[in-house]
Amino acid sequence: IEGEENNNASESGDEEEEDEAVVEELLPDSENDYENSDEPIEGEENNNASESGDEEEEDEAVVEELLPDSENDYENSDKPIEEEDEPEEVQVKAIVNVFTILDQVGHDETSFTQGLSYSNDGKVIFETTGLYRQSKVRRINSDTFDVELSVDTEDAYFGEGSTYYVDANDNERLIQITWREQTGFIYDANTLEMLEEFRYTTTPGPRGNQGWGMTYDASKQEFIVSDGSKYLYFWDRDTLTEKRKVAVSRFDGSEQDQLNELEFMDGLVCCNIWHRDDIICVDPATGKSVREYDMSMLWPANQRGNGENVLNGIALGRDHVLLTGKRWDRMYKVVFPDWTTLF
Repeated sequence: IEGEENNNASESGDEEEEDEAVVEELLPDSENDYENSDEPIEGEENNNASESGDEEEEDEAVVEELLPDSENDYENSDKPIEEEDEPEEVQVKAIVNVFTILDQVGHDETSFTQGLSYSNDGKVIFETTGLYRQSKVRRINSDTFDVELSVDTEDAYFGEGSTYYVDANDNERLIQITWREQTGFIYDANTLEMLEEFRYTTTPGPRGNQGWGMTYDASKQEFIVSDGSKYLYFWDRDTLTEKRKVAVSRFDGSEQDQLNELEFMDGLVCCNIWHRDDIICVDPATGKSVREYDMSMLWPANQRGNGENVLNGIALGRDHVLLTGKRWDRMYKVVFPDWTTLF
């Protein structure tokens, strides 16, 4: 309470006497009590100078005992010398631009290629082409690369991706999607007779449920579809219903859209990218890119004429990958030296 210091003088004197008595009770009776006490007494550094000197000598002796007699003791010691771990550098995989051209063959330069696949025996190449009133479905002889059979698509449809497959009854089939019409077709792979028409959806939005590329995973009996977005869609072979979808990303983690023609190869979904000469091959479970190839030197863009004559067409053969593009006058058989498990 402020203003009562003088009045409390006698009381504070009594308290000091009581405090001294308490301190005497707390102080140890002898030096041995310091050793047994768990708590050090503060403020006695100077008084303990001689004792600290003795303790330093004892500490030095302990250190000498702990130190090895020679450098060889480090080598013979069971306990390794700990070193600071250096932080691991996160290395982003680099796109590969190395490939080998085995052969260059002819291709119809009027074909606006949207889908490309081989039959199981490798004797036939199936190609579907785009553009309204120009879309076609074709069988091509894989030895001569001549068109064996060609069927025009109805004028109302812009043909898109396609893939060869074998159905539940062991029938050879070709399935195709279209650009904006949300309509697909199933053909007899031998005659190209249209057997079935079906409806589907992909990504709703301003562009609205488009169809771009298509391939088939026989091990899981499912079709894999692209629509120009960042997504790959997985459809059940027999019901054509969507089972799941994954977003695709590049080595650096960035999302990749404009996914176009597709091919399933060695457990990966390989994708053309519209207006790019990249082929990226992604894990179908995660959508993450596992392999990336720069194909810009296959047929340089400045030699192709129209800017829409882009790389678009991947088909896995027995000992090569067949590549072509929209309105290309050629196809290439290539291999990738870094992909030793492909064939």
